[in-house]
Amino acid sequence: MSLFDKLFKKSAPKTGDAKVGAPTGAIFGEAGLSADIHIPDQYLPLWELQKNRQLLEVKISTASRVYQSMILAIDIERGLLWLDDLFPQQLILDAGDDVTLRHHRNGEQLVIRAPVVALGSNYGAAGFAIELPEFAAYTPRRSAPRYAIGHQSPLSVKIRTLGQEPSFGTLQDISSGGLRLMVAGNLLPFLRHGALLPLCEVNLNEELQIRCKARICAFRMGRSPYRHTQVSVEFLDLEEEKREALTRFLYESQFRSTGEQELARASGAQQDFKRFAAA
Repeated sequence: MSLFDKLFKKSAPKTGDAKVGAPTGAIFGEAGLSADIHIPDQYLPLWELQKNRQLLEVKISTASRVYQSMILAIDIERGLLWLDDLFPQQLILDAGDDVTLRHHRNGEQLVIRAPVVALGSNYGAAGFAIELPEFAAYTPRRSAPRYAIGHQSPLSVKIRTLGQEPSFGTLQDISSGGLRLMVAGNLLPFLRHGALLPLCEVNLNEELQIRCKARICAFRMGRSPYRHTQVSVEFLDLEEEKREALTRFLYESQFRSTGEQELARASGAQQDFKRFAAA
């Protein structure tokens, strides 16, 4: 008996939810896509992920850590998306919990937020089902352009994780929504995806200082030009006036990889900035 036979046919659901019962023809699973079934365009990204067995990042609303999973099946008629068991193993997921799925591709990301409808354990199988979204599409990861600095940047960034002393690093890139910094050594034991940073501080010049709380978006180890940790953060409580000043500063400044600043103040810069800010 195949995985999907077990998933949908072995026994009646313990929850008694008829919506999660045995499927009809609109199921696309490990057996492949039937010749007489057409995947709607809005679900093609999901089908590609399932077909290529791509790992997805999964965040449970009640947990701080990030898990991984893969798409097992797409049930369009019942509006369900079946996912494999989370890795690493966990015991906290339950029906009704909200989860967020993410997949990154060439600077874009697919994000799905949906409640858990059923657990596969109630059907004698692995995995769990969430509500199928109305559509699935990739969007740019960044809502604001990010300006690269480079590892020779003279600009220092100070961050502080909960319960730890401040760490200092060099600014790698920055936008009006966040920044990336490089800190010497290994900070991985103190970092968690989505964790709050009580302090993120960088002085861009004498007139513009950024000081706010931030959220960790990503991090990884690097070994060139020296062993370091790269951390990407999102600004949380940055004042709107300060954010506008940062947007103006970034528009008017062309950062070179050496860390030097080349100001581009042409005669029409003010009008160009207004069009830029309104975009």
